[in-house]
Amino acid sequence: MLTMIIQKELLVNILSLRFMIGLLVVILMMGLIGYVLAEDYTFRQQTYISNLLRHQEALGKFKVYSTIETVVDIPPSPLSVFSRGTKDLPLSVRISPYEVPSLIAGEEASSPIRLGGESSRPFNPLLRIFSSIDLTFVISMILSLFAILLVFDSFSGEREQGTLRLMMSTSAGRVRLLVGKFTGALITMAIPLTVGFLEILLIWNLYPQFGVGAPTWTGTALIYLFSLVFLAGFLALGLLISLFSKESSTGLMYLLLAWVMVAVVIPEGIGYLAEYYHPRESTKDLMTGADKQFQESLKKIPPELSAIHWMWGSMGDEGGEEMLGISREDAANRVEYHKLAFPLKLENVESRARGLDDYTQRLNHWKDGRDALLRTSFCVLYDNIVTAIAGTDVESYEANLRKARRYRETLVEYLRPKAATAEWFTRVLEHPEMEPTEANRKLWKQLRAKEGPEALYKIFTWDNVKPLDVGSMPMPMLEFSGTLDRLSRVLPDISILFATTGCFLLLACWRVKHYKIT
Repeated sequence: MLTMIIQKELLVNILSLRFMIGLLVVILMMGLIGYVLAEDYTFRQQTYISNLLRHQEALGKFKVYSTIETVVDIPPSPLSVFSRGTKDLPLSVRISPYEVPSLIAGEEASSPIRLGGESSRPFNPLLRIFSSIDLTFVISMILSLFAILLVFDSFSGEREQGTLRLMMSTSAGRVRLLVGKFTGALITMAIPLTVGFLEILLIWNLYPQFGVGAPTWTGTALIYLFSLVFLAGFLALGLLISLFSKESSTGLMYLLLAWVMVAVVIPEGIGYLAEYYHPRESTKDLMTGADKQFQESLKKIPPELSAIHWMWGSMGDEGGEEMLGISREDAANRVEYHKLAFPLKLENVESRARGLDDYTQRLNHWKDGRDALLRTSFCVLYDNIVTAIAGTDVESYEANLRKARRYRETLVEYLRPKAATAEWFTRVLEHPEMEPTEANRKLWKQLRAKEGPEALYKIFTWDNVKPLDVGSMPMPMLEFSGTLDRLSRVLPDISILFATTGCFLLLACWRVKHYKIT
């Protein structure tokens, strides 16, 4: 009996015009968006490899230790074709002794994050929830709408046709009928979903850059599974509303209203209003106290240690220094200065970071409250799960930032003893021709008079200085966290998704048992 009901529902659904139209729309949308995002991933993967090589090459060109910084590139996720995730997440993180990688960066702050473009708004991924059109959008918007259009008249339509009384002749038969209709509809929805996923796999085969491995296959299978559960929730809701509706048109109206609420009003409305209530503090103000304390600490250093003269280069109290044409006496004074100043600079950097971390924690509390409200939307639950599996959520970026911070600590320990050497800021001791001795000054004056100021450029140039040997310096590398780690971050969303689907089915079972045909 149950098998016959499933077969009947499946046959009716597949032969219906709405199924044909829905299947065609899904095939076109999944294929088109999948192709566009595959092209986008290929471009980002090529950019990642190019940046990785460029940044590795840059590590071999440093002339003094104080200017050493590394750029940690974040590899793109192949599963980003399913979910682009949070907008504007940086593709790399810059790490130096003078900056701590932070999630929060503003226009007033010296940002440790390299952005791909410019924006008039401060960068804050905790405030960004709106995503680009991707395959998650197709499933959560188009296929969910397809699901409710498929079952909105499952019971009300049978009632209008006069066939419902016979089908609900017994209590046991009623539950069997509901299960059969639900199963038939779920198998029907699995057809366009499966076709869409097969399209994506076909597109992947056209792009060898994807390099699909076991984690990608596992992630794809999980996304497919949760997509089925997500669609099952809408099917269960559609059957439940159909059981409460005397007319198909009334049920369709209620279902469309519910769909608009969970797909549009709740995600966009709550997300938009929440931005007006997040903690608002200037990043510059957060670090003002630390900077003032740092400046007071620098005043305690004997002024003669920093009162130096050099012919060529640059000097910054809070950043790297590179000097050419400095005397040995001034170089020795500057070494003593850095022995005292470098620990103070590190403490200032850590103090500034603590201020940003406090603000980040307050923003995270606000974000948790906002996300709790957004979880009332079935579509948001699904998007959260897929984004976590794809590794394109804010939490995945935060995990990379934590790894970048640990690497920075290693880098600081490597550079700490270097700050007590002249190579921290100059290489003039290895190039006597750049030292401003009396004999050299006379020579420079003669060259300037004979060949012009350009003659000195040939002397005071970093091109004549060999790069440092940084072979023992620790190298940075970021990797994606495991699938289980990413899933653990969205366990509440997974639990609510399954629980809500189960509740809809249980309510539908209760309703079908007590359904009265008049």
